[in-house]
Amino acid sequence: MLWTAAHHKIPLLIVMYNNRGYVQEIMHLQRMAGLHRRDPKTAKVGTMIYDPDVDFGKLAQAFGVYGEGPISDPNALAPALERALKVVKGGAPALVDVVCQLR
Repeated sequence: MLWTAAHHKIPLLIVMYNNRGYVQEIMHLQRMAGLHRRDPKTAKVGTMIYDPDVDFGKLAQAFGVYGEGPISDPNALAPALERALKVVKGGAPALVDVVCQLR
């Protein structure tokens, strides 16, 4: 999607809800572990995206899309959104990576 938006200059604002994991998958795997009498702690294997954390703002930039983040300070969110919105109003795509609680 990032490459397509950059290639076609689609004015798209992407606000990424980054909880650094596939939470729905984790919950399912924990439930399955309980049913099969396995350790539910193993549900995080392959479903968590940290250590290292992915910098999706830089990843967007690698595709030629304006990118900011990861933003974990709520006070930094509004200014980042304003900057990204200016980019979008100028006719280009932008991504803002917002770090949120896992669940």
